[in-house]
Amino acid sequence: MALGKYQQTSLTHAGSILQGGFRLGVAASAASFVASVGTVLGIGNLTSFTENIEKTTTQAGNSDMPEPAIANHTVTVAFELLEFWPLNFAMARGSGAAGSGGCDIMNSATASVYITGTGTANVFSTGGLSVLTPKAFCFENTTLVSGATAVTKVIVYKARLESGMAFTPKSDHDTDPAMVIPFTLTGNWTPHAPQATSCT
Repeated sequence: MALGKYQQTSLTHAGSILQGGFRLGVAASAASFVASVGTVLGIGNLTSFTENIEKTTTQAGNSDMPEPAIANHTVTVAFELLEFWPLNFAMARGSGAAGSGGCDIMNSATASVYITGTGTANVFSTGGLSVLTPKAFCFENTTLVSGATAVTKVIVYKARLESGMAFTPKSDHDTDPAMVIPFTLTGNWTPHAPQATSCT
């Protein structure tokens, strides 16, 4: 990565400045992310990643102040998906495939035909969802560093969607006419063995 001429201090770790957006993948477990990003839901903007640490507040009756322990440990991730492709939405909810988990999705058009509007319709219907099965999510950023590709993966091992799908269509004359599909994930802390190859 070439820094500005005014910048005289070099990076400690090459590729540690992330540029551009992310693509989002989902899988049944994080083991799939070592070699890939699972089922790719599309590209988008990773707008926030927050680690939430809730400490205990109980104090013993006649003793010194005890060291606080961790009562609850979660992460909250907000993401704006840019690709409107209904066939993938069931996977984000935790369904194993189209037509399960309260989502009925039918698709008989290729991506190029769907985008031009000349093919048969993609149908997304919802209702009857009784459980949100947690899935593993991977956010992958690809950056050019000194002419070479550097990949960084942010992995949430076990997470659920916080709310249903919502989007606001844009005007043709909007300064940014691309419609985004925002959603929020909450990931619970889960003990796991480190994945040495999950990040570079």
